[in-house]
Amino acid sequence: TFRAASRLGMELEEGKGRQPFRCRARHAGGERSVEVYNPGPGAPPPSPPSLTLRPPSREDFQGPSRNSTLLCQIRGSRRDLGSAPIQWLRNGAPVRDGVAALEPVPEPSGLLVAGSRLVVTEADWESGVVFTCRAREEMRNTSKGMECG
Repeated sequence: TFRAASRLGMELEEGKGRQPFRCRARHAGGERSVEVYNPGPGAPPPSPPSLTLRPPSREDFQGPSRNSTLLCQIRGSRRDLGSAPIQWLRNGAPVRDGVAALEPVPEPSGLLVAGSRLVVTEADWESGVVFTCRAREEMRNTSKGMECG
């Protein structure tokens, strides 16, 4: 086991503008590098972005257009959202038509929630097409066969 400690001293305001920091340790057994954040006193540590996918509402298909929407949301820091644009797939193939990006909205926690909507037809939904939303390495799938009810 190898353990190391390091301390970087600077004024809080200067440090906030230069984050994230990278801390790298090298020794005979290898090398490891990690990102380090310091959001200030009393702030919670950063958490990885989370991705959610909401299936269409059955009631939406009752309307005159017979279309509904899927909603994919990502929750994270401004840096997370900037590096993780939401992409849509239909049965594994990229989709661009019927996509609408939603502007990030701040939460009381300091995180942001951004989203994207995809219009789906009742015919696609009923036939079991699998829709996927992806941001970075995170993916969520939905289809009529995966939903309850």
